[in-house]
Amino acid sequence: MDFEQIKKYWEERASFDSSAQSTTQDYFMREIELCVMREQIAKLKPVRVMDIGCGDARTTLGLASEFPMVRFYGGDYSESMVNNASNNIAASGVKNINVQVCDITQPLQIDKLELAYTMRCLINLPTWTLQKHAINHIYDALAPHGYYVMIENFIEGQENFNQVRAAFDLPPIPVRSHNLFFKRKELLKYISSMFDVMEEVNISSTYYLVSRVIYSRLCKDKSLQPDYFDEHHRYAAGLPFSGEYGPVRMICMRRQ
Repeated sequence: MDFEQIKKYWEERASFDSSAQSTTQDYFMREIELCVMREQIAKLKPVRVMDIGCGDARTTLGLASEFPMVRFYGGDYSESMVNNASNNIAASGVKNINVQVCDITQPLQIDKLELAYTMRCLINLPTWTLQKHAINHIYDALAPHGYYVMIENFIEGQENFNQVRAAFDLPPIPVRSHNLFFKRKELLKYISSMFDVMEEVNISSTYYLVSRVIYSRLCKDKSLQPDYFDEHHRYAAGLPFSGEYGPVRMICMRRQ
C-alpha cells in the first residue's frame, strides 16, 4: 500500500469500529504498551507529552487520567480517528488532554515537548524514507534533552517468533500489507547522531510465545478459533519481559 491507501484504511477502520479494538485487535498487547508508557512517564516526570498517532485516544486517555498534572496532546492523520478521540475525551470528563489532526510526515505544530511517544504508528508509513522524516520531526518537536519513547514493531522479533511457530507446526504470521516493520540495526544507526538510547526492551516476546505459540497450538489441537480475549492472553500479558520472540520493542531515547 502507498501512503494514501494506508490513510484511507485507517479512516475506514475508524468509521465502522469505535470499539476498544478499533486500532488493534490485540487488546492485551495494547494493555502491555499502556503499562510500559505509564512506567516511563512516572520515571521521567515530563510536563508536556504528545501521543503521535493517537488513534481514538484510548491509551492517551488512560495515561491522562492517571497523570492529571501532565498536559497531554494527541495527534493523528485520520480525521475520523480524531473525531472518535474527541468523543471519547468528552465522555470521559478528562480535562488535561487535547487532540488534533496532524501528519507526522510533516513538521509538528508544537515544540518543547518533554516527551513524545509512538505506539505502532510509524510502521504505518510505507517507506523507510518517510519513517526517517517522521523521526526527524519528532526530534524537532522535543525540548533539549527531551525523550522519545518508541513502541514499534521490528522485523527481527517477528522472524524469531515465526521460527518458533514453525517448530510447533504452525504457519507463519505475515506482516500486514499496511505495515513496514523497522530493522533494528538500521534504526539505531540512523538515530545515533540525534538521540542517546536510554533503555531498550522487547515487550512482546513472552506474551507472543504464550499467545501466538502455546495458545495457538492448543487451538489447533482442539480445532478452535483463537480468541484475543482468551485467558491465555490475559495471563500472558502479566508475565515479565524476556527474550526476542515478538515484534514489539520499546526504545526510550533522549535528544542529544
